[in-house]
Amino acid sequence: MPDPHRDLAEIIEPASPPATATPAHFMRPLALAGAAVLPLLALWWLLRRRAPLRALRRLARSPDVAAAAAALARLAEGHAATTAWRQELERLRFAPPTPEAASTLARLCREAESFLGG
Repeated sequence: MPDPHRDLAEIIEPASPPATATPAHFMRPLALAGAAVLPLLALWWLLRRRAPLRALRRLARSPDVAAAAAALARLAEGHAATTAWRQELERLRFAPPTPEAASTLARLCREAESFLGG
């Protein structure tokens, strides 16, 4: 009778080694997704950060001075504006229009950049 250990050992497949713990395969797509999202978040943050300055520039070019002054007052609420700046803005909002109103509004918008994060 043939010896099974010696004669049949070549045709019987050896037992596979026990399974080892492999690194989680979900980490790679997660890292790629994070790498794709981070630049988008940075862009969103930069755009949101610069939004008040873009609004100020848009208001400075507005043809309707009274409406732009009202929008500027809403934008400046809660910020540290000087009393003189606020009084001049109130004059623009509620006083009759003057020929220099557009240049005054543009100057107020430039000054507002300092306390709105510019």
